[in-house]
Amino acid sequence: MGDGTQKQRGTVRLPVDQLYTNVSIHTPYPLEESEFLRITKVISLVPIWAHALATGTAVFVITVVAKWLDKRFFNGVSEISNTDLITFAILTVITLIFEGVYLLRPSEKSKVIAKIHKHFGDNKPTAVPFDHE
Repeated sequence: MGDGTQKQRGTVRLPVDQLYTNVSIHTPYPLEESEFLRITKVISLVPIWAHALATGTAVFVITVVAKWLDKRFFNGVSEISNTDLITFAILTVITLIFEGVYLLRPSEKSKVIAKIHKHFGDNKPTAVPFDHE
């Protein structure tokens, strides 16, 4: 850079008597080990089942749509049967039950994440003060 500045990676320590500009500090969140475990370990299978069922239902819908497209546009022999519709209805109901349980019952993970969000919401970054001595 021709203006006398240099790019630098890593920590830069400035003497106290230099002027700080565009610097802010954040109040760190004191993450306890127990909180770390709550947000990183699988404690409940409900969210796993909920998302797996939702994915499975989506794949099933794609299969049924493919049958319809085959029949409609390619003169195929694929028919959407009553079994397809009953399977879709059952998958939808089971998926909604699991997703509802997952969303309505707060997990330990969501409680910790809510605490962290609240901490950073209450402790916005502040500008570093400097003296003009």
